[in-house]
Amino acid sequence: MKLYDECRDCLYNSQIKKVEAMHPDDDRLLGFKESARAICDGAPESWCAPLLMRAIDGVHRGIFGGIIDYSSERQTFNAALLALEDDIFSRICAAEEPLKEAIRFAMAANYIDYARISDLNEDSIARVISAAGRSAVGEDEYALFVGKLNRAQMLVYIHDNCGEIVLDKLLIRTIKQMYPRIKVVSVVRGGPIINDVTRADADMVGLGKYAYVFDSGAAIPGTYLPETNALTRAFIKNADVVIAKGLGNLETLYGEVCGAFYMFMCKCEHIAKRFKKELWQTAFVCDKKIVY
Repeated sequence: MKLYDECRDCLYNSQIKKVEAMHPDDDRLLGFKESARAICDGAPESWCAPLLMRAIDGVHRGIFGGIIDYSSERQTFNAALLALEDDIFSRICAAEEPLKEAIRFAMAANYIDYARISDLNEDSIARVISAAGRSAVGEDEYALFVGKLNRAQMLVYIHDNCGEIVLDKLLIRTIKQMYPRIKVVSVVRGGPIINDVTRADADMVGLGKYAYVFDSGAAIPGTYLPETNALTRAFIKNADVVIAKGLGNLETLYGEVCGAFYMFMCKCEHIAKRFKKELWQTAFVCDKKIVY
């Protein structure tokens, strides 16, 4: 997707706030800010937001010798959502339409995104639960999704953020419960980047109990197919159903995988406008059903 000026400023501001907290008195901070600003201002329009985010992280590595570290946030949100897992799954199972209820929770969990919301804390989880209750699943998309599941042998689930992965896991559990023949392949990031899901996060939340977990081979906060490994591309190509979570995957994959389903929260004005949603509204869309 196009790199909007809004994306440049949003990513710059969120990462500057994080890096200032990491290095409050470091003389190198000014150099980082100047270099990051130059990267954001000079990024080509052919880029999408996840590629810009990787470039900002690269500036940090070059100046400070390591990634912009979100390990504490990963631990916090994974643990907090795991503590709620059983209660939420009981709610899903008790719903009139468990699959639709699981989708609502998975969409709402996309709120947990440090690339766009830099001041998340454990109180944010209450907002996720509240948003799940307000989330609507479009009937046309839902019918198309169920129709594909009824015929599917393999589903590829492309994950997004820490914490969020626990509710992704509950959607996968629900699908496996209803369609035990379906093989689920979970794709995570190829290395740490912001608070995006890695193999370590998948291991922490026990995702491997319900899905085969593989990494994309690229430490990008999205799934940029030219840089993913051959196995990831083969899984996506051969899948009967593809679910891509979050804005990073939307921005890198939309229009590249015919018939993929995208679940996300509209955290940006241009995303909300493109998909005819309100800001902060959840969305469940299939790429061949949206014309723009």
